Amino acid sequence: MKTDFFANIDYGVSGSADSRFIAALIRGNRLERLGFERFVFYGGMLYAAADKWWGTPGRRHARHEGIDLCFFRTRDGRYCRLDHSIAVPMAADSRIVHIMDDFLGQTVVARWRVAESAGRELLTIYAHIQPVQGLAVGDRVEAGYMFARIADVKYPGSPMPPHLHISMAWADQLPEYRRWSWKLLNKCGSERFIDPLDHINIPYTILTSAAGMDPAAEYTPCRHVLSEL
Repeated sequence: MKTDFFANIDYGVSGSADSRFIAALIRGNRLERLGFERFVFYGGMLYAAADKWWGTPGRRHARHEGIDLCFFRTRDGRYCRLDHSIAVPMAADSRIVHIMDDFLGQTVVARWRVAESAGRELLTIYAHIQPVQGLAVGDRVEAGYMFARIADVKYPGSPMPPHLHISMAWADQLPEYRRWSWKLLNKCGSERFIDPLDHINIPYTILTSAAGMDPAAEYTPCRHVLSEL
């Protein structure tokens, strides 16, 4: 592994509201056995990013509406990535308001009221996942409940590894969610969304990648590491 690939730019611990999501993600997927320390972001994985982080360098067709969770570092310095074995927890007590297809799997939209914002409704959008059987619009889901798994990337040679996309937006800033498709959301523009790192407490590091290097190839799928323990 090329150590210069992981040259540090910045460290941060985000979030002002809720740490239950990351705790449930770690505990529910046994990531504490790996010594999970923090997520690793490349610039293209962050909110409002204009560039890709996968495959050949280039621009996204629209600025990123959220964040992509995929890569993480362990306390002993290993670099691993999430894969299709990972269960996805609900970040807050929510009601499912929409489910739609996306290009890697499905997207689940959950609504919750934020007390400190005078009860304003916040939407959390979980994309590239496979919901548990029977999950339906109208269901109430408690924070920490594993309601999906990250979707597998099934087509050969795909440069994009399995990952969890999370977007957040105030419900009154977007079209009525029963009309949603990703084509419609892309047209809305990233400015209609908010940065999930401001609302979900996620420990993270921002790194830069060397030109021509594929981040997915540099990280070991976590299921492979767990199987060795």
